[in-house]
Amino acid sequence: MRFIEGTDRGQVSLLPACVEDYVQPDALVRVVDAFVASLNLTELGFSRTVAAATGRPGFHPGDMLRLYIWGYLNQVRSSRHLERACVRDLEALWLLRRLDPDYRTIAAFRHDNPEAIVAASAAFIQFCRESGLITGRLLALDGTKMQAVASKKNIAGAERLARDLAHTEREIAYYLDRLDIIDEQVTEGSDDQPARRQAFSAAIASLGRRKDQLSRRQRELEKRDEKVLVFGEIEAKPMGYGRAPKFPAYNLQSVVDVDSGLIVHHDVANEANDSQLLHPMSLATMQVLEVDQLSVLADGGYSNAEAIAQCERDNVEVAAPIKRGAMNTDHFRPVQFAYDEASDTIRCPAGETLRPSGKHTRNRAIRYRTSACKTCRLKERCTPGAQRTIHRLFDQGALDRMEARIYADPSLMVTRRCTVEHPFGTIKRMSGGGRFLTRGLRRVKAEAALSVLAYNILHAANTFGADKLVPAG
Repeated sequence: MRFIEGTDRGQVSLLPACVEDYVQPDALVRVVDAFVASLNLTELGFSRTVAAATGRPGFHPGDMLRLYIWGYLNQVRSSRHLERACVRDLEALWLLRRLDPDYRTIAAFRHDNPEAIVAASAAFIQFCRESGLITGRLLALDGTKMQAVASKKNIAGAERLARDLAHTEREIAYYLDRLDIIDEQVTEGSDDQPARRQAFSAAIASLGRRKDQLSRRQRELEKRDEKVLVFGEIEAKPMGYGRAPKFPAYNLQSVVDVDSGLIVHHDVANEANDSQLLHPMSLATMQVLEVDQLSVLADGGYSNAEAIAQCERDNVEVAAPIKRGAMNTDHFRPVQFAYDEASDTIRCPAGETLRPSGKHTRNRAIRYRTSACKTCRLKERCTPGAQRTIHRLFDQGALDRMEARIYADPSLMVTRRCTVEHPFGTIKRMSGGGRFLTRGLRRVKAEAALSVLAYNILHAANTFGADKLVPAG
């Protein structure tokens, strides 16, 4: 029995006569090529779309965009890796027609065209919408944390900076004392004296640079009036889940069409909390779909009463569970107090009526109290204090209506989870575990747009077929 043997490397063979024959007719790279060919790159904002009259000829931005989309589809995002792919990958050879730009040129394209790349990603969604692939009947919204380039060691606040600065100053003082001791205890014939002095002087110089850096960071922190900064990538913020260690990250938001599974709109924010992002993401999605009303599924992180009320005013119907904090189960919970909208009063479990007694402006809430607490027979089960106070948010009605939609159809949350979590998992797998390669919010948005565009092309080809993604003409 023999093993399968390969062909002798020196054997002459008849290979396909042209590069076109190396790529299958239904290959995804053909979709990428046809999609970029259909774009008006000048209108999208790409630079250098017209060749200069003088100087060395440059690469067409369409070819560079093709290379990046193909790279993100195949988990090749580094400019150096893309450079190597141009000369050894058959699909890349076919796509760029044997062009081989160097890594600096490849990296400069992504660096110089962030807004245009975002517009190109949006153009694919417009094409899918015009082709009838996106219904917009029901959408799911969610966010995920994507790690930034900066190291978590660069996260620092005023307390840590002061501690590090004091430690550095102590080290400098220590080495200065060592130098003084060397000067006082000069021993004739000692060969290591100059070497020790040189080592201590180098250490002092290094610590001095470290001290200057810490001082600059202190001034930067004071100037920005923030508690914590990520030095080296100021626009990134420490983010994480629960009590897990925080790392420099950005918040990637996506709105997914339930029927097609395509990401119809996305954005990148540097706010760790999702509660302020529901309204702007919903309005932006309405503009993308060109509709005047929207139905959105979200999780409890978006249950901000003020944002829900704003969405209602703008014809956005939100379905999400209310995020509730920890409650003392030894006493009656707020949900056990019934609100009467007609009289603007609250009835407690003992049957007493709580009336408005003031406002909490910062929390946007109204306080409700009753004087019957002093003699109430259920007081021990209600509050350990002298009087029970119930706070009702200004926009509590919008929250109640939103929660009622969940109770009416509990399967909505299952739909949300099955719709919006899959794209995040795929994008993180295609992006090396969910880490950006560029610094700054503008360029991170371009990276996110490439990831979303690659996902949408892949998902649309798998769902509807590659033939429907090739623009006519």
